[in-house]
Amino acid sequence: MVTLALALVVQTSITRVDSVLAAGDVRQALKLATKIVQQRPRDPAAHMLLGRVHYARPVVGRFPALEEFRTAARLAPNDPEPLYWQMQVGFYLRGDDGESVAREALLALFSVTPSYLDAWERFRDVYRNRDIWLRAERAFARHGEQPVALEHRAELLIALEQGARADSLLGIVVAKGAAGVPTYLLRAEANFLAGHPRAGFAWHDSALAHADSDPGDALWDEAWLIASPDEVERHESTPPEERRLFYQRFWGQRDPDLLTPENERLAEHYARRAEVRRTYRLLHPQRTVYHSKLARALQAFDDRREAGDFRAPFPGGGRGRMVPGPSWEFRMMDQFYTSLSSQALQDTAMPLAFRAGVTAQGLVFLRHGKPEQQAICVSDLQHGWQLPSDVTCTSYRDVESWLYWTPAGPMSVRFDKGERFSPSSGEQLHNTFMLLNTDRSTLPAPLVARAWTAMFKSGDLGLTDVYYLAKGDSAAVVIWNSGGEPLRVSGTGLLLTTVPPGPYDLGIDIDSAGVLGRIRQPLAVPMFSLADLGLSSLVLAPLERDAALPDREGALRGMPADLSFHTGSPLATYVEVYGLGLDGGNRARYRVQYTFAPLKSSFARMFGGSGRPIVFEFERTADFSTATERLAIEPDKLPAGRYRVTVAVTDVTRNVKSESVALDITMH
Repeated sequence: MVTLALALVVQTSITRVDSVLAAGDVRQALKLATKIVQQRPRDPAAHMLLGRVHYARPVVGRFPALEEFRTAARLAPNDPEPLYWQMQVGFYLRGDDGESVAREALLALFSVTPSYLDAWERFRDVYRNRDIWLRAERAFARHGEQPVALEHRAELLIALEQGARADSLLGIVVAKGAAGVPTYLLRAEANFLAGHPRAGFAWHDSALAHADSDPGDALWDEAWLIASPDEVERHESTPPEERRLFYQRFWGQRDPDLLTPENERLAEHYARRAEVRRTYRLLHPQRTVYHSKLARALQAFDDRREAGDFRAPFPGGGRGRMVPGPSWEFRMMDQFYTSLSSQALQDTAMPLAFRAGVTAQGLVFLRHGKPEQQAICVSDLQHGWQLPSDVTCTSYRDVESWLYWTPAGPMSVRFDKGERFSPSSGEQLHNTFMLLNTDRSTLPAPLVARAWTAMFKSGDLGLTDVYYLAKGDSAAVVIWNSGGEPLRVSGTGLLLTTVPPGPYDLGIDIDSAGVLGRIRQPLAVPMFSLADLGLSSLVLAPLERDAALPDREGALRGMPADLSFHTGSPLATYVEVYGLGLDGGNRARYRVQYTFAPLKSSFARMFGGSGRPIVFEFERTADFSTATERLAIEPDKLPAGRYRVTVAVTDVTRNVKSESVALDITMH
């Protein structure tokens, strides 16, 4: 009874100290907590209380707090709380000594329990190398086959590049029925690392299949590293039950070869992660936080939740001036502007690098892979600018420049201090933002892809028939919309998808004699109405002499993928007209005009070369509101050259006009 009464007295005293501390009276709380420790020197709870009071004291209390937490840990070796508070003291102290305190406390904590608050996440914020990863793995091994411990061990083994061992541990988690999306993703990475890509693809597919039941959003933890600002916004607005479709589109649009069943971009992504861990890992994350401006940026980053929003304003929306030999005045203005905007770059991009645990180079490498060129002690590889003579440089830790070849042209970026962005011009600043907004596959696609799309009203109400034809041995077409499953067709010759009208993203990959060609572009699918005048796509096809004009299928199959025709053969046109008005006799009257406008060469445009359009115009009648418009053009009507072809229809009954999308063709 005496012991119980004493325990109640102590608990009451601890509660009182907590109340005093919460009220902000640290001095009174210190007196009370010190007295409790004097009364119960072997009570770990008393030392924890005194440690928390010391921790609340400004500046001077951290080292006494550390001693109290260490005493509590000795008295209660199986309690993770004293170790967790030691970690917090270490992070507060900063510096190499503080980081060492935090790291050692975390390693000891992992031996006690594999899962405690955010300890595992905080472990990523301390210095780690191969030896520390091994020590952490041994600490988690003390917990046998607990699934959380096995998953943490697997992640550490992946960092140690032991993919096969990691996969074997994760296999136990799956066998125990404790697997979730993080398990599947780790198995995917482990198998890619171990050289088993088929298994890697399969496990990643398993993760995608369970994306709707991923409360921790582990799929986003790996995807945000390469996400565009638009995808970041889309992810924020996507409810959990639609996440599977979001990630299918996210990775599907990055598939560099739609002709294969695997998504090679995934293999690239995991290979880049492994290279970044080896070469561009942020060795001392806490040193990044020491910079006060960056610390404020990190806090703002957390508050705004703007992960991935790298956009920065440029005067007039431009990309900075590009001149081959910049004048002194330009360089001065450029450097002034760059100095103003570079801070915006550091305050947005570097928090993301910190969150990923990588250097600035690592962030760019994850998105774009190895640069085409890289050099140390060079200011700008694109223009061959050297460093000023008064700047000392001996290695990449001083200054390093990278150069990428992109569809938008060459892009040079510069880094310094081994881990920070350091643009030397407005152009480089723009390049950096651009590279941090985009990503790419390095799988080559050297074939110049030639293909067309044509759209017609479908026989199914409210849908549109979209046809594709590509020049090559085989082709694969995928279109993605904002919310549904991607639509895929593949094969040889004419391909067809029937879809609702709306905006899509289009991907076409073409194989010709084993060489890959790639097209990625937006696709706007129109809605064809029976009430409003509209035209289908214009189709042009070679016509055999004396042959009948082709129907829709015949014209589409005859139109060459490269839109190149011989002048010695007749040409057939095909277009469908929708929504014609009917007169009192239930007949439609319309006027059709075909225009073949010569496309001038650069030389002709420069020196005023001219070419008059070739126009064919006719009056037509139809028995219905929908009409099929066809025309045979004799060989002598179109000389050799390049033309932009349009067809315009005027509904005479209602005096309404509609015009088709232009088609660029070559007659040779």
